[in-house]
Amino acid sequence: MAVLSDARILEYLFDKKLTISPIIYDHIQPSSIDLTLDRIIKVPKPGRIVNMLDKTDDCFDEVSIETYTLRPGGFVMAQIRERLKIPRNLMGMIQNRNSIVRLGLNLGLSTYINPGYEGQLPIAIHNIGALEVPLIPGMRICQLVLLDVEPEPHRDYSQRENSKYQGESGYLLSKIYEEPELKEFLRKKKNGENVDSISKFLEQRLREKSKDIREQLSEEELREIGLL
Repeated sequence: MAVLSDARILEYLFDKKLTISPIIYDHIQPSSIDLTLDRIIKVPKPGRIVNMLDKTDDCFDEVSIETYTLRPGGFVMAQIRERLKIPRNLMGMIQNRNSIVRLGLNLGLSTYINPGYEGQLPIAIHNIGALEVPLIPGMRICQLVLLDVEPEPHRDYSQRENSKYQGESGYLLSKIYEEPELKEFLRKKKNGENVDSISKFLEQRLREKSKDIREQLSEEELREIGLL
């Protein structure tokens, strides 16, 4: 799995196989692309408890910033300004910029981007240092590293039924409540079926659905992957 150099990044951008919009030529580094901070952030409300089965909007305040001071220990959900469209033969990794991490900020919490992803990527920003650090819209906040995926995925992120973040823009928070297993639990509960606690339901689901991978693939899927 090779990391793309600046030459290959430019080739992908020139051929429109990769989209990063807007893009500034000077933001392309030897083997990465610097990404910038958008204006909208979401700040956790103190003392709130997350309900894994429902939206988490009530746990955050949305703030449009000119400058936001992130105090030591502070955490916010933000978003990059650039819209990304990753081809099916590449994957992305979000990495800390050296200059940013030396101020005490960690953005390595939100790292992985699937082949075929499209949208404005949310980023989690945690101040792990001892200084108060200003967040300013437009500042270069993190860097995108792209890697080859070989062979190409059988189904990229855009083709999966549960690709809940595909095409996202402006929605910065977790959609864990859309996980298939959690939706299945709620559906059974709503229909009056006899379901135990969520933890017991998930354990039972794992036991029932865990099978040899050869039993879970159709003949057509096996042919497409090249196993038949």
